[in-house]
Amino acid sequence: MIQRLGFAADDRVLIINADDLGITKGTNEAIVDLFEQQAITSTSIMMPCADSDEAMEMCTKQGVEKIGIHITLTSGERHSYTPVFQKSNLNSLLTAEGYFHKDAALLETNADEKEVRIEIESQIQSAIARGIDPTHLDSHAGSIMGFCTGRDFLELTFDLCEKYRLPFNLPYRIVEQPFLNADQKKRFQARLDSAKERGILSIDDIVLLPYCFNPLNRYKEMKRQLIELIKNIKPGITQLTVHPAQITDALIEATGCYKEREIELQLLNDVDIKQWIQRERIKLMSWADIRDLQRSV
Repeated sequence: MIQRLGFAADDRVLIINADDLGITKGTNEAIVDLFEQQAITSTSIMMPCADSDEAMEMCTKQGVEKIGIHITLTSGERHSYTPVFQKSNLNSLLTAEGYFHKDAALLETNADEKEVRIEIESQIQSAIARGIDPTHLDSHAGSIMGFCTGRDFLELTFDLCEKYRLPFNLPYRIVEQPFLNADQKKRFQARLDSAKERGILSIDDIVLLPYCFNPLNRYKEMKRQLIELIKNIKPGITQLTVHPAQITDALIEATGCYKEREIELQLLNDVDIKQWIQRERIKLMSWADIRDLQRSV
């Protein structure tokens, strides 16, 4: 695929994707500013979040178009979310109080696949109705990946990828990850094979900084780790996943990992990081390029 996108077979190509657009206003402002500074190439929006409407308004106003759907079926550690679909109750996805479960294992165990499909498609359609042409689909907190119980929702998500002609963020090298057991690797390989048969494109790899660890790494250490990630990117298309945000009361209320998000924002604007990307001759692209290739077939 990399050659079909105009790169050499041994090129190292990077998508810098800012997750969690819409989670807070400070996150929205950070991500839009990073686009203006050409410090990121892509983002993905959490449609159930209260500030997702503002995020789409800001992006439209500033000409930010490279937005994927960060499929959200679980609540955050400190903040609860409700479905985008409101025409009827999606009871199998919800707690007794009407919120998504915080624990993905409860989603995997209890969810009715029809209701999962309804909610995912509603998140896609809601973005489209606001003028967003999604670049890709991916999974917030791994909620459709089946990491907890082995029950994933990838095939029904692939149905929607086909319907809306969108790539899905399931990297081909996921089966090489040491944290997966043999059964998980076998299941993901089957899903990768299915996506390929359906003509759904993806990327080769994902890298990210250690996130939400205690004690928090200081800026200098996180910068060193990011430089090492950049230096060790393999040939093919890799996504650097980041969660940049300005620290606000709303962010502190939403997540205990707010300091890491501010450090990532600073790192992406760090001149040294940009120079390391150039020094390593890493080429940048976005999910929009992959989407357009998929739609060209």
